[in-house]
Amino acid sequence: MPVLQNLRHERFALGLVEGLSQGDAYMRAGFNTRLKGNLLRSEASKLAKREDIKGRVIELQELQVQRLGVTVDSLIGELDEMRKLAIAVKNPAAGVGAVMGKAKLLGLIVDKAEVEGTLRKPAREPTDKKQMSVDEWTKKFAPKAVLQ
Repeated sequence: MPVLQNLRHERFALGLVEGLSQGDAYMRAGFNTRLKGNLLRSEASKLAKREDIKGRVIELQELQVQRLGVTVDSLIGELDEMRKLAIAVKNPAAGVGAVMGKAKLLGLIVDKAEVEGTLRKPAREPTDKKQMSVDEWTKKFAPKAVLQ
C-alpha cells in the first residue's frame, strides 16, 4: 500500500506506529485541536477504524520489523543465550530474568498491578469512636499562621 493520499491520514498512521495513543496521533496529525476528552477519542477511534489507515499501519509495522530484523523468535533466542551465559557465570538472578523475559514475550506471564484503596462508608451501627468538636477540628486542621 503506498503512502496515503491525505497527508493528515498518513501522519496519523505514522503516529500510531510510533506508539502514540489514538488521541495524541490525531492531534499531532493536525486534525481539530480544539476537541477534548471523549469527543477527541471518539473521532480518533473512527479514523483508526478506516480500512485504508489500518492497512497502512500494518504495512508500516511490517517495514519496521524488516528494518530491525526483530521477531519474537529472535528475541527468545537472545534471551535463551543470556540464560545460558547466566548459568555459565553462576549468576542465577540474570538467568531468572532471561526466563521471565521469555515467558512475558510468549504471553505466559502478564504483569499485574494491585491497586489498594480505602472505601469509607458510614457505619450502620454507632461506633465507639469519638467525634471531634468544631474546636478540636479547628485546632487539628486549621492552617497554621506563617511567620515572617
